[in-house]
Amino acid sequence: MPTRSSHPLLSCTDSIATGMTDVLLLVGRVLIAAVFLMTVTTGGPSAAYLKSINFIAPEFMSVLAHVVEWAIIATLILGVATRYGALLAFAFVVVAFVTAHLYWQFPQAAQTLQYVFLSKDLAIAGGALTLFVTGGGRISVDNMLAGKG
Repeated sequence: MPTRSSHPLLSCTDSIATGMTDVLLLVGRVLIAAVFLMTVTTGGPSAAYLKSINFIAPEFMSVLAHVVEWAIIATLILGVATRYGALLAFAFVVVAFVTAHLYWQFPQAAQTLQYVFLSKDLAIAGGALTLFVTGGGRISVDNMLAGKG
């Protein structure tokens, strides 16, 4: 990591980011996991919703989605197999935004909400890719298992 900032006004934020990397990675992991937790604990994606958008095997896919979401939550919060959890999260939201949140295909009244869901999924995809690159950080089970912490 560079020790000097690209601009003097950025040196303070660069210092904060460098000094708090592991805490911020933990917070980022938990925040991304929280989105999945909020979805899975409210019942989504339900079989009824998946059926309404002509998803194949909606009952099975709903159960599979819930299992995958719980796996993402566990890996990200604990920081165990973080990179795999991040890739799983990335794949999950890519499937969601290419199949379930094509807002222009919804009735006008539902388009804004679906646009928000699509935007959320794009942001999560970016966060998941970032976690894939960085890994879980020092405050993670991955780090403990590697014998580094």
